Amino acid sequence: YIIDHSLLFDSSALEHLENLFDAAHDLGSSLVILPMLEKSNLDSENMSSYIKVLRYLSRKAASHNLIICIESLLKSSDLVNLLDTVNEKNLKAVFDTGNRVLECNNLENEIIALKKYIQHIHIKDKNKKGENVILGTGLVNFSEVFSALNYIKYKGALNFETTRGSDPIETARYHINLCNFFTNDVL
Repeated sequence: YIIDHSLLFDSSALEHLENLFDAAHDLGSSLVILPMLEKSNLDSENMSSYIKVLRYLSRKAASHNLIICIESLLKSSDLVNLLDTVNEKNLKAVFDTGNRVLECNNLENEIIALKKYIQHIHIKDKNKKGENVILGTGLVNFSEVFSALNYIKYKGALNFETTRGSDPIETARYHINLCNFFTNDVL
């Protein structure tokens, strides 16, 4: 909803998130991802405008024992600055390997910089055109990613946002095996 409705300029977006927090709590969820993209795009130009909104949403989410994870295309230094400024314990970050690789060529440094804030990981690979591709066939250096995740002692889940390939079950097995390989290889 917030991809299509601005959190800064459309009050229905805030109302929608408040309802989402209620529903997430009723379902026993512990985490909500805010995709700060498109209409709610978070960038270095508007991040100061989001401080009050994120503080408000963090406090609403906290009343439901929810963690909010921001998914954005901000470089890690800007995102850390924003999260430090908002200063709410339940406001964290999503690290999306496919989206980040299009913005930065050193994912290892990005992960290490976001260490204390990464709460959720999206695993995907993208080619130079920005298209999702089979893991290991695009721009993401998964050895570097898993090395950095090991370094920061990330223990959370890895969520696949991957292409399905011609045989979705076999493609999923391949993706799981690739991640297992790098997880075991860097230990």
